[in-house]
Formats: sequence, structure tokens, C-alpha cells
Amino acid sequence: MPYRNIPLFYRLWHLYLEPLFAISGAYYLHFAPALYHNFMPRSTNYNASSQIVYDQLASSYLFFAFVEGVLLRVVDNLRMWRWIVAALLLCDVGHCYAAWCEIGTDGLLDLSLWTGEVGVANLLTVLPLFTRLAFLMGVGMGGEREGKWTR
Repeated sequence: MPYRNIPLFYRLWHLYLEPLFAISGAYYLHFAPALYHNFMPRSTNYNASSQIVYDQLASSYLFFAFVEGVLLRVVDNLRMWRWIVAALLLCDVGHCYAAWCEIGTDGLLDLSLWTGEVGVANLLTVLPLFTRLAFLMGVGMGGEREGKWTR
């Protein structure tokens, strides 16, 4: 288990929770896109003729699930973990930017405005970004910040 020295929270998030969320999102995007769309801001509309876009996003979610659920498990180098997490962060920035363009700063950051499905969507948009930023900044990493693996 090359990643055993990564703090538990990061391991749970990157190796288990987010891959499950990503696979779930991919499933709903492909098989039940109207239901998935209920988690989007009310200012957007579901359009069945846009299924190609939902399928493409579902493919991206499957890629996320593979990278986190499989690739990070076999990487035995903290430096590579950091590069992979940095790449995932780029996608998070894009997701947060898209959400911000649609609902604005208050809609994205003011928790009192988060209700129901939109709150779930916002949480699953913002939490990964802050989790990856914390990991890359070494929060909770102790001696692992320098890239040392303890054998």
C-alpha cells in the first residue's frame, strides 16, 4: 500500500468517496440526465437533445473515478500523487468557475443559500477544490510535505 502515509482524510476522499461520487454522477448523466439536472441551478434547463454533452461529462467523471480509484492506488511516489492531484484541481477550478458564472459568489459560498439538491451540487463542487488545495499545501501531511515516503 504505497499511499499508506497519506493522511486518512485524503485517502478516504481520493481513493473511495470521490470515485464513488464520480461513478454515481456518470451513471445519472448517462441513464437519468433529467434527474441529474435537478441538482443544477434553477436558472438552467434540461434539454434531452443535449444528451451528447451529458455523455461527454459522464466520460469525464469515469476518468476521474479511474484516476482516483485505481491510478492513485498504484502510485508509490508522493511527488506523482501531488501532480495527479494538481491535474484534478484544474478540473475543480473549471467546475467552480462554471458554477460561479451561473450562480455568483454568494450562491457558491454562502451556505445559507444552499438548499436541497443545489446544496449537494455546490458541496460536491467546492469540497473537492478545497480538499485538493489543502493536500497540495501540505495541510495535515507532517513530514510528508517534503515528499518522503516512510517504508
